[in-house]
This record gives sequence, structure tokens and C-alpha cells, in this order.
Amino acid sequence: MLRLEEGLAQGFLALTVLVVFLGGVARFLGRPLDWSMELATFAFAWCVFLSADVALRHDRHLAVELLLKFMPPRLQQGVRLFTLILMALFLTTLFFYSLQMAYLTRFRAFQGIPGFSYTWITLSVSTGSFLLLLTTLGRIRRTFLALKGDVCS
Repeated sequence: MLRLEEGLAQGFLALTVLVVFLGGVARFLGRPLDWSMELATFAFAWCVFLSADVALRHDRHLAVELLLKFMPPRLQQGVRLFTLILMALFLTTLFFYSLQMAYLTRFRAFQGIPGFSYTWITLSVSTGSFLLLLTTLGRIRRTFLALKGDVCS
């Protein structure tokens, strides 16, 4: 699953770069592509949310752990668990609100791409937040089990 996610994220990034480049060249040649920015926006949104989960799975997100280093290991795990729970609550909220937004935008079309619903962009938020939530729940489980193991020891 991770390989598919990484491949899609890379593909959407490549599509974004290609479309923006082609749009710039076409505009320079006096033949602007009306759909280029909309397609680039679509591809970039999907790239961002898929890449966010890939980064979280590889532990590549920004973390401020300066204060954690001064805490005992058990307290560090507790703070991490609390932070992960907050993340899960935020991602759950984001998921449900993004589904509502996807529904509300179902009749909105891109200006340069008639018949292509704006819902496809808002679904990137829903999909990304759901994948991030699954990853976060897995981390919560592992952190909780590690804390429970420390208590049993």
C-alpha cells in the first residue's frame, strides 16, 4: 500500500511540474492552455495529501522534541501518546468536514475544465486525512502497547 501511495504522490508531483511547464511554454508562444492551472492545482492537492501520509509513515514530519529530551522515558511516551491522540481527533474532524465540503462542491466545475467537478480536489483532503488517521491510529496503538509493556515490566 505504501508503495502505491508513494507512486501516486510522485506521479501527481510530476504531473504538476509538467502541466505548469507546458502552460508556461504555451503562454510564451501565445497559445495559453486555459486548463493548465486547474489541472496543476488538482494534481498538487493530491500530491500534498498523499505525501503527508508517506512522510508520517517514514517519521519525516517536523517535530519539536527539545523539551522531551529532558523528560524521563515513560513521560516522553505519555506526551507522545497525548500528541498522537490530539492528531487523531484533528484528523477525524478534518475527514468529516472535508467529506461535507466534497459533497457541497459536487456541482462546482473547474473554469478551464468543463464537466470536471471540484469535488475531486476536495476528496484529496478526505483521502489524505483518512490515510493520516490510519497511520496515526497505528502509532497510538504501538505507543500505548509500549507504555503498557513498561508498566508490566
